[in-house]
Formats: sequence, C-alpha cells, structure tokens
Amino acid sequence: MPQPHRTDEQDLVLPCGFDDIVRVIDRYVVDRRTGVPPRRRGSRHRLPALLLVREPAAGTTRAGTDAAGVAAADAGRGEPDPALSALVHVYHHRLVRLTTGETGHLASLAPHALVDEELLACDRPAEDGEVYEGPHVRLLDRVARQLRTTMPDGSGTLRLTEFDACLSVLRADIVPGDVTDERRALRDRIYDKYAWKFGFAAEVTRLGDDLGAKQWSAITRVVTTPLAWLWRWSYGVRIDRGARFRWVGGMLDEPGRSFLNAAMSLRDAQLRSRAQERAGQEAPADAGAPAAPARAAMSAVAARDEAVVRQVLLTALIHDLARAARPPVWSVRRPRRRWPFVLLLPTVGGDDSPSRRLLNSFSAVSEDVGTCPVLVLGAATADIPPYAVGLPRQGIPFQGTRHGDNGTTAQAVASLLAAGASGQPVEAVRVVPLSRVPDNGTAAERPVVQRTVRSRDRRAGDWLRPVVAAVAVAAVVAGGLSQVLRPGETRPGTGGDAKPPATDTWCPRVSTGERVGITDGSDHCELAHGLYAPELRELEARLGRQNAEVDRTKPYRTLVFFAPLSVGSASRRTVPTGFQMLRGALLAQKQVNDLNLKSQMPIRLLVANAGEYFAFGSRGGLNTTNHSDVDVARMIVDRIDRDHIAGVIGLTQSRPESLQAAIELDARGVTVLGTGVSGQPMVEGDSPVSYFQLSAPDARVARIMASFARHSPRLAALTKVRPGHTAPAAVVVFDPHDRYFSADLKKRFTDAYGSAGPVYPVPYGESGNDSRTPSVAAGICALIRRTDGFVLYAGRSSVMHDLFYYLQSDKQCRTHQGRVAVLAESPAPNLVLHPELMPQDYGSLSLFYTQFSLPDAQGPFVRNFRKSFEVSSDSDAAAGYDAVKVFFKVMNEISVTDPQFTPSAVVTFLQSTGVTDYVGESGIMTFGKGHKYPVDKEVDIREITEDGTKITGLTCGAVSAKAAAVTRWGPSGSFFCPEDD
Repeated sequence: MPQPHRTDEQDLVLPCGFDDIVRVIDRYVVDRRTGVPPRRRGSRHRLPALLLVREPAAGTTRAGTDAAGVAAADAGRGEPDPALSALVHVYHHRLVRLTTGETGHLASLAPHALVDEELLACDRPAEDGEVYEGPHVRLLDRVARQLRTTMPDGSGTLRLTEFDACLSVLRADIVPGDVTDERRALRDRIYDKYAWKFGFAAEVTRLGDDLGAKQWSAITRVVTTPLAWLWRWSYGVRIDRGARFRWVGGMLDEPGRSFLNAAMSLRDAQLRSRAQERAGQEAPADAGAPAAPARAAMSAVAARDEAVVRQVLLTALIHDLARAARPPVWSVRRPRRRWPFVLLLPTVGGDDSPSRRLLNSFSAVSEDVGTCPVLVLGAATADIPPYAVGLPRQGIPFQGTRHGDNGTTAQAVASLLAAGASGQPVEAVRVVPLSRVPDNGTAAERPVVQRTVRSRDRRAGDWLRPVVAAVAVAAVVAGGLSQVLRPGETRPGTGGDAKPPATDTWCPRVSTGERVGITDGSDHCELAHGLYAPELRELEARLGRQNAEVDRTKPYRTLVFFAPLSVGSASRRTVPTGFQMLRGALLAQKQVNDLNLKSQMPIRLLVANAGEYFAFGSRGGLNTTNHSDVDVARMIVDRIDRDHIAGVIGLTQSRPESLQAAIELDARGVTVLGTGVSGQPMVEGDSPVSYFQLSAPDARVARIMASFARHSPRLAALTKVRPGHTAPAAVVVFDPHDRYFSADLKKRFTDAYGSAGPVYPVPYGESGNDSRTPSVAAGICALIRRTDGFVLYAGRSSVMHDLFYYLQSDKQCRTHQGRVAVLAESPAPNLVLHPELMPQDYGSLSLFYTQFSLPDAQGPFVRNFRKSFEVSSDSDAAAGYDAVKVFFKVMNEISVTDPQFTPSAVVTFLQSTGVTDYVGESGIMTFGKGHKYPVDKEVDIREITEDGTKITGLTCGAVSAKAAAVTRWGPSGSFFCPEDD
C-alpha cells in the first residue's frame, strides 16, 4: 500500500493571493449558509465546485494562440498545472486539528473526503468468482467511508441509506435466472442487510420454549409468524414502491415505479461495463482492423454504462448528505451540522482520470438534485473540463492590476459561494485561476500553520429545541391522562413514598450510551452494554446467584471488582481484559465461601463499571476527560459502610483516570489491589499508599522484552541484523498521548535496547481517527521491508486488531525471512484465549507476548475455570482469582484479633506485615512492607506458532516458593534475566 500523499509544507511556495481564497472557503466550511439571514434560508441551495487552475502565462496574446486558446483566455479559464495538486493537500491538512488535553487526537473540523488516485490504483483486482465492481464504484465507496469517519466530534453518525442500498444492489452475488427470483433475491439482500429486524416472533417463541408448553409454542407460532411475514412484506413494498427510490428508475429510463426493476437495470449496466473492460484487457494485441470499429462501439456503450452507474451512486450519496446536513427540527445535532461535506480532488486530469470522471458526474447530476451540501475543491493537473466556467468579472479592475490580483479572485469566489448558499442558480463547476507570482514569503505558511477553520462546539442551547418539544409532548400526554383518571384516583400498587429505581442512583447512563456504576447482580442495575454485553450479562447473573448465598445477618465483607467492562455505542473495540479477571474473581469467591474453616470471613462481591477507557471511574484531579457529574469511585466510597466494603480489586488499565480513582479511594483508607496494571506511574509519583498491584511494572518488563529481542533465536529467525548492530531493528508502535502506559513503555524499551539495534518509533493511538490506521500500517510495512526488523507493539490491546488487519492486508508487508515478528506487552485478549485465530486471520504475522506466570495446565484452577465458564483460562483470569484469595487471606488474619475491622486495617496490615511467598495461580508473590508490587514477579514471553499453539520462549523471576528466582534464560541459560530495581 503506498503512503498517502503528504506535502512538505516548509518548502511549499504558495501563489500570491491564495490565502485570501482560503479564508473565503473557510467561511463556507464553517457554515455553508454564511451570509444568508436565518429567515431567508430555504431548503434548496447548491455550492459550485471550485477547480484551481493557473493563470495564462504573461505575454500570451491572441496572436500567439489558436482560436480555442483565445476563447479559454477570454473566459478566464487559465491553464492546468500539476503543481496545484499540493494546494488541495494543504487545504486537506486544514480540515483536521489536534484536540487539547493530555490525550489529544486529530479531530475533524468538517466531514471531508480526499480522492487518492494512487491508493485507488493499488486496490487488489478481483479473483475468479468474485464480484468485480470496478474502480468507479470503489472510488465512491472510499469517499463515503471517509465522510463517515471524519464526522466532527459530537455531530453524530452519518447514515447513508440510499447510497448503501444502491451499493448493495451492485455488490449482490445473485445467480442469473428468472426475473422474479432475481428481484426477490435483491429484496432479501437489502432487507437482511439494512432493515430493522422483527424480533418479536423469536422472543415469544423462546419464551414458549422456556415454559415448556407445546400448546403455548404452537399458539405463538400461529400469531407471530404472520406478523413477521407481514413486516417483511411491507418492508419490501416500501423499498420497491416507496417514493425515496423512485428517482432511480427516472435516471435509468426505466418505466414504472418499481425500484427493484430499476435495480436490475442498474446491475445490467454495471455487468456490461465490467465485461467490456475485461474483454478490452484480454483482447490480443494483433487484432485485425475490421474488429476495431466494433470494439470502439462496445467501448462507447461500456463508458456510457459506467457513467450511468457512477451518476446513480453519486445522486444517492448527495440525497443522503442533504438529509444528514438538515436533521429534524427536534434534533440536538441540527445546530451543529452547519458545515458542508467537503470533497477534495487533487488530481483532476484527462478524460481517463478517476477524479475527472467523478467531477463529470458531479457536474451532470448536481443541478438536478436540488439541494447539494457538497463543497468540491479540485486542481486541474492535465486538462480543464469543457463544462468548467470561468469566474465572473468583478467590474473595472483597479488601475495597474490584472484580473486575479490583490484579492479580486477571492472576491469573485466569495460572490459565487454566496450565490450558491442563498439558493440562486450557479454553474456546477467554476475554475479559479491562481497567480503565477509567488507569495512574498511571509504568508506562504499561513494556510498550513494558522488553521482558522473551527467547527461549532456543543452548546447548552442546542438542547433547547428538543427539550421544548419533549416538554410539549409530555404536557399533552399528561393532559390526556388527567382526563382519563379522575381527580384523586391513583393506580393500584403505587405509593407516594416510592423509592427511585437503582438505575437512577448506582448505574446511570452516560453520554456514550454505557451504563456505569455498581451492581451486586440482583438489583436490576444492568451494566452490560455494547458489543460484548451478552458476556457481561452472563457474569452479572452468576454474580447475583453467588451473592444470594452470602448470609448477610452474620459478619461478612465486600470486595469491589472495579474496571472498564463496556464499550461505547459507536465503538467496536476488542473485548475488555477485565472479563477474564472478573471470571477469576467469581470463581475465587465461590470457592472461598464454600470452605468450612473454623474462622473465615465470607466474601460478597460487587462489580463496578468505569466505562470505556476508565473515563467515568473518577472525576477531577488527574482525570481530565470526565466532564460529567458521574464518579464511580465516589459511588464506592458512599457504599463503604452500607456494604461493609473492605477493598477494591481490578482497575486493569494504567491511566490517569484509574490512578485518580485509587487516590479517591485512598482518601477513605480503601485498599486497591490492581490486576493487569503495569504502567510505571501507577507505582511512582502520585501513587497513593493504599495502592498495590499483582503484576510487575514496565521498568522491568521493558528490560525483559529488550533482552528477549536481542537474544531470542526464534525472533532472530524472522529478522536480520544490519551491519554495525548486534540486534535487529525495532519498529516501536506506541501512543504518544498515553503517558501512563504506552509512551512510558516505549521510552523504557528504547533505553534498555540501547545501541544494540536501531529503533523507529511509529505513533498509533487508541482514540485517533480510524481512517489513519491504513497509513500507519503502510509506514510500519515500509520500515519492516527496509530493515528486516520486528514490531514492538507498545499500544493498547483494544486497537491491536485494527492494526493487524491492515498489516495482514498488505501483501508486501513481509521481511526477507517471511513473516513479521510482533512482540507485544498487551496483546488482544481473544488472540491469547483462542491462539488458533492468529494463523487463521493474521498468517503473515508471528505474535510474541508477555504474561505474568501461567496457571498449571493440569491443575484444579484450569479445570474448574473451564468447567464454570466454558472458556480457557489465562494469566488475567489467574490474577483476578489471586486478588480475591489474597484479600481472603489478609482479612481472615485481621479478623482473628479485630472482628469489626475497617478498610484501613487492610492497608495497615499490608504496610506492616505484607504478603510473603504467596503461591498463587498467577505466580509466587511477595509484596507489601514497602513494595507496591511483587518482588521478582515471574514474567514469561510466549509465542503463538504457525499451527496456532503456544510455546514459552522466556521465563524470568520467582517460580517456586522459598526458592531463588530464575535469573537466566535461553539455551543452556545463556542470558541473564533483568531484575527489579
């Protein structure tokens, strides 16, 4: 995959007056209706496409040009220039900015798409049996994807209903046959892909199965089957006969109102154009002259069909964008969507240029669609389209100046955009001639450095319209109910002192759609949400059953498992690592409560969800991302006395937000025992005295990874050491904004690796724009090919799959030794749980990863874990299991002398006595008494092999109780293990 075009902004010389034009365009990027009074803003408006050209060379006269050249010069059309492409890229850079804050990311200022013809040319050709959709379809699909991913923060999701339906028609794999069968297949594909599913039938049938009554199941099938069929039939009628898609038949000259008939014609046009393209590619070079006219005729038909398909897709896209740009009156996003959708065409070349063909289609359809909230900015690099019209003359120029100087061109552009914004008819494409005189140098970098474009931020007033509408509806409903219910009459079962539901207090819904807070599994406070909700819902049910077995009339203590356990509504991040740890904690709770010891403290377990990225786990202080009133750590503090809370386990992530939560809990003397936490800042600096963790910190892990990278024979087999070095090159993938984990690990690994091999840092953040991942992967692949090195993945596990997907997709992403070695400190959990996925999905990569000890494969923990949860265990599950067991041991020892102990007693015990040689499933642990983490904790580096099995390549640290730690690794113990500081 080629690197995306990047302009060297320091060396770029801008034409005189270009920054004036940029400022004009900026105003309409912020608000496409700039200058139009609100009361005069009709629904129909259309901005012209702006095509950058170069002014005719000085000295050109009519005598020196032919008739066509004179006409072009008179019209102010100018000349094409390949150098103008860089100016479009400059404006592309203005449409993104770095957000403020510690985890700043590139934020889009307006939805935009850049047509990269080089990237389009590198697409994989279709193989036998695949639907070959053609470059024109792929181009528009890329445009739609970029518009979706560049929606500004807080402006919602871009829905492209018509475009997706038309694209689905073209991509449908339908066996040719009877017309009725093909129509039905198209309808079913659209229904299955986009329709809201009728789930009532399945739910009621499942209820009947649970009740076990055959009569009930029969009755539900009789009732729900017709309803489901009716819903599917009505959806098909709406798609086929509805007004939304009626325009498709008109564009294809298809009689009648049937969209499915028009869709069949659209597919036929697509198939004809693709068949002709393949025939042209396969035609012999020495074909006779008599065949040339026939081929020319077929090529003309194919070009017409391709243009029709492109125009239909573009029209559907414009319809969807017009609908998205003007949400309903009651929508909170309506005031925020004032921008246009910006389409950037840096290479509008000759007739065969993809950008030129797209501009041709835009010119053909934009005047017929009514409202077109798309602002096109292009650069003529090889030829100027004949339909492009010059700028209007701005009266009499100033004495001694030419048209286009001293801001006259900018004024003409402003008048054109103002006319389009107000709904006046304007030509579809206008050329903007740029001066050949370079800027004086002082303003050459201004469009790059001074990004004046700003998208409208969220405001409290945005909610005024929807709130007023909701209040009005509520008032009407209340008035209607007051007429139905007589004064003073109340419904049975209600009382004046009803308590607010638990969801209002202990698990509120937050802006991301998640429910955060605390649950005991039986209080109807369901935290399950998002992509992995079913897994958490099962664990919550088990939690409720196990807590119900605790006798709360006798002394007991509560532990809180505190971690991010959900993902936001728009997120598809990998399964949270806390799931395995929670499973381990639940297994430990069950086992310790089933013991019959002479003196033991029963354990009740609560689960607290901090939300994705731990955003709502704390508030204030180190947490600068939570701007709401929700603070889960404060909820835990408020329930210390009510629930007899003795401590908190989990956290699972090294973040400022999680450390701030530990600080808030420390203020009330609550011990926090971190699991899966390795960031060095968690045990240094601001770390509170009541915080401990069961894993080794990154200072030691980084040194172990550096030792493995320098000496591992298996990693060496996949890399090559360059002259002048003793170890392979390391391409370090890290998040520069993740100070508590990723950036810290990168720095410590680089220091430990020293001069053994070159280190190439590659930034890759978990919260950045997803559209940047392909370019990051392309950069990594380029470094790997050049250096024959390996990837040191210091990023978060949640975005490992995103990067691996694009690394695997690049067929050139290989070393000269074959597969690419990846050494990770935080691998994706499902790759560790299901190692067979690695060779299946990412066969070109070889994953090495660190873990803290490994449960005995034949031991009772592994067997009981699989029996209880039907999944395999790992070091994360063992850590959650050990955390509960450690607290159980400590609380039992304290309760002998202080049965009414408070949470601070646990802190005092760990600081004064500590835990020594505790044999846990996650390793041998000695911590406390001045140590926040286990001394010489076992660290392993494992590899997922080509056949999907796991082997251990390094083991360092304490592996046996009351025995010396392992200090050597490798063949015959050739290499020293790094030790704790």
